[in-house]
Amino acid sequence: MSVRKRLLGLGAGFVLVLAACGGTFGRGRNNPTYDGKVNFGPQMLHLDGGCVYVDGSLTSEDFFQNFERVDAGDHFEFRKDGKPITEYPGVVTTSIRVMGNQCGAPGPGDHAVLFGVNSYSLKFEVAWKDGLDMKPAALSSGGASCTGFNSITIPDRGYAIPTISCQLRVNADGVPLGDHLIVAIYSADGRQITRLSAAP
Repeated sequence: MSVRKRLLGLGAGFVLVLAACGGTFGRGRNNPTYDGKVNFGPQMLHLDGGCVYVDGSLTSEDFFQNFERVDAGDHFEFRKDGKPITEYPGVVTTSIRVMGNQCGAPGPGDHAVLFGVNSYSLKFEVAWKDGLDMKPAALSSGGASCTGFNSITIPDRGYAIPTISCQLRVNADGVPLGDHLIVAIYSADGRQITRLSAAP
């Protein structure tokens, strides 16, 4: 999947507030319950010319509500509403956010690999991973959309944070809950920027 669109400008009075990231990341043993989603671990990437913050989550309507992972000795079991469950729902939604200018005011050419002048360009690849085995994941119908915009962090500093927010609807029919969903992000020239992984 490839996206290339224009950023939407917002008014100078808009203030973007970054909250501390909570929730469940990967397979942390100390928090086996979920609040409606599984989070990708957030990343701060130091690219040529600037820093980019990437985070995201995995959802599917109310599937991850009243959902828990239980330690069953040498393996994990999953339960929803107290009943055993072994597979993802038919479709999961992956929400990815990419934010530029995370190391202060941008310089000339910062983030050119992702963000152009009032535009953005990037590609995604998705796959399911079981141990060392990976297989491509298919997007469901109407499976991908992205929105880009500029926001002002602190108005008196006078510089914007370019942000891309994307949603990918991925076919998960028959996929075991032990598998990881892998999302690889590439620049338009095919260079891999990062790879995200999420599993309950």
